[in-house]
Amino acid sequence: MRQARTDRSTRQDYLYGSSAPSLSRGSQTEFEVIPGRRGASSDVATLPSSIIGAAKAVVVVALVIAMVCCVRVGLSAASITASIEANRLSAQIENARSYGSDLEVQQSRLSNSTHIRVEAASLGVTPPEKTVTVVLGADVVATDEAGNLSLSGSIAALENQG
Repeated sequence: MRQARTDRSTRQDYLYGSSAPSLSRGSQTEFEVIPGRRGASSDVATLPSSIIGAAKAVVVVALVIAMVCCVRVGLSAASITASIEANRLSAQIENARSYGSDLEVQQSRLSNSTHIRVEAASLGVTPPEKTVTVVLGADVVATDEAGNLSLSGSIAALENQG
């Protein structure tokens, strides 16, 4: 290994306004890699392939069971959500039916002739003292071929009636 020089005489000092000193590549630490080999008689014991295969099978079965459980939990959550929504809609239907029944009762009460007379009396409306029947004669209004009202035809019909 080489040792970097650090004495003041060889190091250049940095002065304000000057450029930075350059570093020499020779001052870096050098190292070497020695390739090694693993010996045929290693101390690491390996497991038999049947145990490794059984462990892989156990892991696969555990993953399948976990996936089935996740699907089951998802379906259970969806069914609970659907049940809650169905109950909410049933409650809304019941409220609408009750409100509809209340409106029917109120409509029949308001359309009752006795109630109408009482309300009219409270507003100052009284029944007429006498009734008169008016008989209208034949209609004197005439129309032209296009279906529009015709003033001259109506006057002529009025003159013919006499």
